[in-house]
Amino acid sequence: MAGHTSDEFVNQVRSAVDIIDVVGEYVQLKKSGRAYLGLCPFHSEKSPSFNVNAERQFYHCFGCGAGGDVFSFLMNLEQLTFPEALHKLADRAGIPMPEFQSKHEEDSPEKRLKHLMQEAHQLASKLYQYVLTETPYGVDAMKYLTQRGMSMKTVSEYQIGFAPDSWDFLTQFLKKRNFSLDVMVEAGLLAKSDGGKIFDRFRGRVMFPIHDSQGNVIGFGGRMLDTSQAKSQPKYLNSPESVLFNKSATLFNLHRARPYIRKKKQALLFEGYVDVVSAWQAGFTTGVATLGTALTEQQARIIRRNVDSVVLCYDGDAAGQEATSKAIHILQQAGLTVRVAPLPQGTDPDDYIRQHGADAFSQQVLLQAMPVTAFRLKHLRGQIVINDETDKARFIAKALEIINDLDSPIERDLYQRQLAEEHSLSLNDLKWESKRVFRQQKSDRQRDKVEPAWNNSINNGKVTLAKSLPPAYFTAERMLLYYMMRNEDIATRVQQECNAHFQVDEHDALAAYLYAYYAEGNPEDPGKFIHYVQDDSLKQLASGLAMMECKEDVSDLEIGDYIKQVNNYPKRAELERLREEQRSLHLQATAADSEDARKQLEIQAAVTGMKILELENALKEG
Repeated sequence: MAGHTSDEFVNQVRSAVDIIDVVGEYVQLKKSGRAYLGLCPFHSEKSPSFNVNAERQFYHCFGCGAGGDVFSFLMNLEQLTFPEALHKLADRAGIPMPEFQSKHEEDSPEKRLKHLMQEAHQLASKLYQYVLTETPYGVDAMKYLTQRGMSMKTVSEYQIGFAPDSWDFLTQFLKKRNFSLDVMVEAGLLAKSDGGKIFDRFRGRVMFPIHDSQGNVIGFGGRMLDTSQAKSQPKYLNSPESVLFNKSATLFNLHRARPYIRKKKQALLFEGYVDVVSAWQAGFTTGVATLGTALTEQQARIIRRNVDSVVLCYDGDAAGQEATSKAIHILQQAGLTVRVAPLPQGTDPDDYIRQHGADAFSQQVLLQAMPVTAFRLKHLRGQIVINDETDKARFIAKALEIINDLDSPIERDLYQRQLAEEHSLSLNDLKWESKRVFRQQKSDRQRDKVEPAWNNSINNGKVTLAKSLPPAYFTAERMLLYYMMRNEDIATRVQQECNAHFQVDEHDALAAYLYAYYAEGNPEDPGKFIHYVQDDSLKQLASGLAMMECKEDVSDLEIGDYIKQVNNYPKRAELERLREEQRSLHLQATAADSEDARKQLEIQAAVTGMKILELENALKEG
């Protein structure tokens, strides 16, 4: 157990929470037999290999090996210490923390720093909102938001605020509360000039708090109120990267939209936070946004963990369409089904909703969302201006490349018919051209994949590597550990009858943990044992073994066979060594320079042969 904790309290919290509910807030889980499956949040994958065992309350990923209980899940995913994870789960279960735990200080300088930054961000968020709603400094900002159609309810929901046009408003506020100003610079709330002067980073801006997946404020997005200064300062300014804020791995509004996304089984992806806020107020609750940068693979994986389908709703200008094209590729690589919502040229979602209303946005934009192929063809039409037959032929060839990427022959046929009708072409001629384009695509791809071999020859044949089976002792050790986690009597028998340690170091270490676990009077429970194990790599090994599909009832004879395999391995290894030694002696005798040397080597080989015979007999008897 981690220090300063009570086993009874930890067990109480573990019993009060369900790992399925906790993991389900981060990963889209589907029931499969006795387990729940989803996409692993710890590595990138398209096919689910992340298993959660509801009965035993632990998880294991067969892709990357991550595994453990509900505490280790939160610790690894949210980068929490054990006390932090315990506190979080106790709060969730409504269990008050004991005095010894509530007074526990963070055990790491980095964790203390992170906690300090979170506290400062939370205070800054409240301060900015107070300035907006309760002071004269916020009057103009409030008028601006009202003109943009934002209600007080929305302002309150999103904790929107205002940073006065002052160099030291927040600086003095934080200083009076004994926050280190240098730490606040590191946190991104303040900034420092080349001369060393510290000042407010955000000035004269409408402030939109940015939250992590659990709803903690980790940064801000500030929209300039006086746009006359836009030439010297950016219109939108985000917090810089910090211990708290990783722009590439954060999605605006995820903590708020996640339950709606899960329920609807679809996410709505915008480019900016104002679009999300406007859409939310209009009743579209599944919106999330990137933070002023292009969509990243990390953000796409976060969406995929929560849902299978996403609708892209980027700006209708050329830059927005280009960003849409890039986002499509990243989202599809993450395994998402993508549709693209059309917006008029030069319009963003916020503008459209304010000008046309929620019904029009629903009917004319979201419900008109088109498949990726339709969008790519529309985007292509905007890129190639057709002035003559050469331009037309180039456009058709490019369009056929897009259509050929479709897996479904029915979809390909539908798009080919549309293309033929659009350009007054014979469908047969178009299909012939499609085959030609496809052959060219295939040839180009094969050429791209060719890598020169070491002998400069090209081998287009396929080589299939045979999978080697693990040694018998390796499988036996794993099977023994599987049953030892479920049966104390088996663990006791293995401890008494195994003459040698397990041959695999990790297996041996895990067995030692099991002996200690049962010696302390703990129950036969793989889930509790996994929590008992302190080493992360062994915790992962234990969760993987516990997830194996093995029959529950095992006979004494089978356990005896597994023990025999473990006990016999040193003998088998020694037998193999002796056989190799005998072969070497025979070869040396054949090449000996003299008769005496040859005889001496043959005698040594015969002695080795006797040892081999003894070992073989011992293995037969044992």
